[in-house]
Amino acid sequence: MSFAESRQNLSLLLVVSLATVLVSGCRTASGVAMRMILPPGAPVMDIPKDKVFLMASPVSQPMPVFPASAPKTTNVSACVEMVVDESGAVSSATPIYGLPDCPLVQAEIDQRFVVSSLEAVKNWQFLAAAICTFPPGVPKNDDCSGADVAVSPVAIRLSYVFSFQSGRVTAQARRA
Repeated sequence: MSFAESRQNLSLLLVVSLATVLVSGCRTASGVAMRMILPPGAPVMDIPKDKVFLMASPVSQPMPVFPASAPKTTNVSACVEMVVDESGAVSSATPIYGLPDCPLVQAEIDQRFVVSSLEAVKNWQFLAAAICTFPPGVPKNDDCSGADVAVSPVAIRLSYVFSFQSGRVTAQARRA
């Protein structure tokens, strides 16, 4: 199966998953919502004109669980930065503090929420990000398809904020 066909199959799977979430009333069983964030000052990749950056696409993203021993009236956010390697696996994950929507310092958050977030993202799997090089005469496209297109997987750094909330929660999965 080609890289482009794999991405098309993943797109279909994502559409079916989104439809399932919408039909189920957008309720998450774990009481946790997530969204991708872009830290201020994050480096920007300079992509030459004959290349296209292909963003990592999630394949499996198990959500953190609301810690059983935490007070059920707690509403807290935990932020995590991770490296997604060239195979699409999360190779490292660390908590981040001091960004908008994130705790200012480690002491501001119950570490059970941080641990739950880290444990979850370490099990995430992606189709790896890639740089696609298009030979002369081959039109650039967003899925890196075409004759002799060279696809080079690359590691990337992603950051997410997880909102732990008691009661009914709407699932949020947005890209920054």
